[in-house]
Amino acid sequence: MRSKRAFLLLTVFVAGMTTLAVELSASRLLEPYFGASNVVWANLIGLILIYLTIGYYLGGRLADRYPRESVLYQITAWAAFAIGLVPFAARPILVRITGDLATFDLAVLVGSFLGVVLLFAIPVTLLGCVSPFAVRLAVRDVASAGNVAGGIYALSTLGSIIGTFAPVLILIPSIGTRNTFLFFSLLLLI
Repeated sequence: MRSKRAFLLLTVFVAGMTTLAVELSASRLLEPYFGASNVVWANLIGLILIYLTIGYYLGGRLADRYPRESVLYQITAWAAFAIGLVPFAARPILVRITGDLATFDLAVLVGSFLGVVLLFAIPVTLLGCVSPFAVRLAVRDVASAGNVAGGIYALSTLGSIIGTFAPVLILIPSIGTRNTFLFFSLLLLI
């Protein structure tokens, strides 16, 4: 029972780390096509937050309906798989978007918006499902629900802090953007 809880908490930590790693690595994927302006960052941050919001909601509903660890780990595996596809899908999608929008004045706004929607809606929404699902699995009685939820979200946020710095300071400079996505995909899958 103790090892199940430890594995659950490790999953929450890695999912939190991967969420921010994906967001920061996404900026590197978008930059050659749309630059790194405030508009691009606003699209990226705003849409990632929308996907997390949807994921939190869906994760809570799924956890109440199917409160089994196997379901949580299936969601996590699908998120890892979707993240692993991102670097391979990015170039064809972003080239197509920039070509289709070349005549519009708002190409950067619309193009980066579409790029973030097409590449990150599914994986980040699935990552958003992890923490509420983990809370549901970890709560044993209502009297400790606040403590459990606070601990899980704190652990996820700690992972997010590491996921903010690891790609920018270590992984992208040493192994590149594509391999950074693959690294976090495999880490999450494991």
